Amino acid sequence: MNKLWVFFAVLLTVNLANAADMEFTVVAIESEGAKFWIPGSLIVKKGSKVKINRVNAIKSEPNTHGYAIDEFGIKQVIARGEPKAVTFTADKTGLFAIYCHQHPKHIGGQLLVIDK
Repeated sequence: MNKLWVFFAVLLTVNLANAADMEFTVVAIESEGAKFWIPGSLIVKKGSKVKINRVNAIKSEPNTHGYAIDEFGIKQVIARGEPKAVTFTADKTGLFAIYCHQHPKHIGGQLLVIDK
């Protein structure tokens, strides 16, 4: 079972979309006590309008987890069973941390914004 999770985590870790408007769905899961968003890394092009749908599927407590990308002003709490979406324009290039602002020791990731 662990190998299957690792396979899917690696397979889904990086998404690269080519369109001007990009939409992703990320899901918070728990495996062997570790909590993380899948996919954890997103790659978009500068100038793209980005929509990230977040679903908290973690069954253990606490039932809320944060999703923050400071450089784009994103900081939301996602409760289990209450999906949320955020839309923003990727107006700067670089590698930006995605993290849980409620529980900083887990649920990390990154947003890579590349030139067109």
